[in-house]
Amino acid sequence: MKNIYTYLLLSFYFFGYTALTLQAQQLPKGAVAGQVLSVDGAPVANVSIYLLSAKAAVVIKTSLTDEQGNYQINQVPKGEFMLQATSVGFETYTSPIFQTDDNLLKMETIQLLVEARSIGTVTVEGRVPLVQQRDGKLILNVENSTLAAGNNALEVLQRAPGVSVDKDENLQLMGQQGVNVTIDGRQTFMSGEQLATFLKSMNGDQIKSVEVTTGRSAKDDAEGSVGTINITLKKNRLEGFNGTFLASAAHGQHFRGNSSLTLNYKKNNTTLFGNYGFTHNKRQFDLDLLRTIASEDLTRVFDQEASLIETNKTHNYKIGIEQRTSKRNTMLLQFSGDNDDEQSVNASRTQIGPRLGAVDSILHTVTDSRTPFNRYSINFNNEFRLDTLDGKLTLDLDWSAFRNRSNIDYDYQTAFPNGMLARSPEYWRTAMPVNINIYVGKVDFVKNIGKGKFESGVKYSQVKSDNDLTFEEYVDDIWQRFPRRQNHFVYTEQIAAAYVDYSREIGKASIKLGLRAEHTQSNAHSITTDTINKRSYLDLFPSVSSSYSFNENNIVSLSYARKIARPNYRYLNPMPYYIDKFTFMLGNPYLRPQYTDGFTLNYTWMKMFNFTLGTDITNDAMLESLGQNVETGESWIQQQNLAKTLTSYLNINAPAQIGQFWTMNNNLTGVYMHFKGEIAGDFANAGSLFFQGRSTNNFKLGKGIGAELSVNYNSPFLYNVYKIHTRWGTDLGVNYNFKDQRNSLKLAVTDVFRTQQNNVSTNFAAFDSEFRQYNDNRVIRLTYTYKFGNLKQQTKRTTTDSEEKSRAL
Repeated sequence: MKNIYTYLLLSFYFFGYTALTLQAQQLPKGAVAGQVLSVDGAPVANVSIYLLSAKAAVVIKTSLTDEQGNYQINQVPKGEFMLQATSVGFETYTSPIFQTDDNLLKMETIQLLVEARSIGTVTVEGRVPLVQQRDGKLILNVENSTLAAGNNALEVLQRAPGVSVDKDENLQLMGQQGVNVTIDGRQTFMSGEQLATFLKSMNGDQIKSVEVTTGRSAKDDAEGSVGTINITLKKNRLEGFNGTFLASAAHGQHFRGNSSLTLNYKKNNTTLFGNYGFTHNKRQFDLDLLRTIASEDLTRVFDQEASLIETNKTHNYKIGIEQRTSKRNTMLLQFSGDNDDEQSVNASRTQIGPRLGAVDSILHTVTDSRTPFNRYSINFNNEFRLDTLDGKLTLDLDWSAFRNRSNIDYDYQTAFPNGMLARSPEYWRTAMPVNINIYVGKVDFVKNIGKGKFESGVKYSQVKSDNDLTFEEYVDDIWQRFPRRQNHFVYTEQIAAAYVDYSREIGKASIKLGLRAEHTQSNAHSITTDTINKRSYLDLFPSVSSSYSFNENNIVSLSYARKIARPNYRYLNPMPYYIDKFTFMLGNPYLRPQYTDGFTLNYTWMKMFNFTLGTDITNDAMLESLGQNVETGESWIQQQNLAKTLTSYLNINAPAQIGQFWTMNNNLTGVYMHFKGEIAGDFANAGSLFFQGRSTNNFKLGKGIGAELSVNYNSPFLYNVYKIHTRWGTDLGVNYNFKDQRNSLKLAVTDVFRTQQNNVSTNFAAFDSEFRQYNDNRVIRLTYTYKFGNLKQQTKRTTTDSEEKSRAL
């Protein structure tokens, strides 16, 4: 391992030294500037300006006009280009081809015409690539995607480079868990089951892009040992009153559907905005589980077939106001909420015997659960510009509340193979209210100093999670408490953080240095067992990144960052949480955070092809450990700190244009994962290499008609002690945009061949199991979208972030 550190550090030193010593060679000095006016001569603000390559019309750089309609695109390389200007309500303008050099090129004034129907008009449209690399991030542009329409956010995220979902619908990045998920740069305040539920309730058609990064700067929270997935939503920044209505109907094994309404009103310096969405999802999960628990004296085989039908009814909403109080100050106040009512019925049949095919008894289980989940959040944001050029001070205040009450009824019937009851029926029930309150405050300061950019800030957060589980069994015709399974657990946490970041360009090179400090105080109090586990620790998280532009077609960057992943609050609860009679999760109050040193090398070629090579070295890695009882047949899972993991990955993104009608994007990720440490009383020291690939193809079939085809493949691999089997799938969609450009229809079929199955097996030490699951992925969906209202000038919104919510239950 020392050799790996030495190699990476020497590589980093060599790269930085080379970049700094070549500063005599300058970045492209060329620039393109101009002004955009309407037909009456008035300046038009917030017009999107695209710099396009002359031959392929590929977007090279972008800009936005200011309040006076002015724009400027800097660091333009030498060559032939075109400009394109687009704004809602106006016709698209495309300039003639022009030549650039190292000087400032002043373009003729662009005059936008009000949008009108015309015949025989020929326009050139810049094609924004499906996947882009920008500022160390891989960006998946899904706006207007046929396959995104009607799909939920969780399904859309799986299409992003290096992103996957495990059998429990937990997000993974480059094959690893520990992903920090944000929306518009703001934390989702959830993880685990609640994050999956929230993302499944969000309509994918609201998403503009998905940003994936394995690095971080000092400004970013250190949470997220693998990296960050940021969901960028479509912004309705239009003058006057306008909105969008969407309705989607789908059918898999059961019906599902969703609808949403987005409204926006802007007048002068005031913007009012809001949205409401309703989702009705009914899905079926088919499960086969085979477990063998063996010892010298006794062997028991559990062969289980289960079918879970889950119904979600979700309301999500947001309302807010943005007020520009002066030219230098803007305030934003918004309230958002989610109300989800989840009901599920799980019916299973488990054959129990000394070997497969030899049955002594059969366990019939019906689990009926209802889990209402409510989330409320209030955010205040104030942005104050210290001067007209480069200074900015931002204040964010956030309050969030989670209210969750899970009620589960268990019905167990044990019978002989002939159908006669082997014992009296068993009835259990549980109730577990979960209350979580999160308070976050932060201040960020940005200022250009000399030739560089200085950033600093402070942040404080406070979290309290209160879980009170009541467990009862039906005995002697009355409900009685089960003493060994009561569970009242309270967790509190405070994190105080401060950071500094400095970046600047030096010739063809750029460098960014940062340091973040986080002091954490936590108190895990099990009231049931009367035990308290307090922790107090200070961590430093350095980060450094550097890039070098050999020319406009060859750009290399290298970065390092230290990151942390703190335990999910639920994993710290020491009491068992039963899934069924023979399976439960066991908390670990002594679970420690895991720390990751992440190195990333990125190369961009021809502004199109992107290669990312990375290595993550994690100490005290939090991974699942297994346990089982030979006598009772019980099995359990517990999070523990494994000694060390090493993960290396290579991501390749290669777009292609085939003629004028076919655009293709191919993304391939190769990952090598090595686990080393004690698991379930045994020692594991094994590695595995696997591949993830996705090819997305867009076809332009005619005026207003398009199609999309996506094919993905995941090779088998070993994760910890679990063997993940091959998984692949095919999605297909078509779309039609009406002539008025306000109405559109999209028809899509996901998992056409029903191959997106989750098959997992374990054969480690005394543990022998096979798990096969299908999550009702084959769905046909029809989505209708209607845009209404005025289409004019745009405005801007800002958001905040906080990482504590990402670990809430």
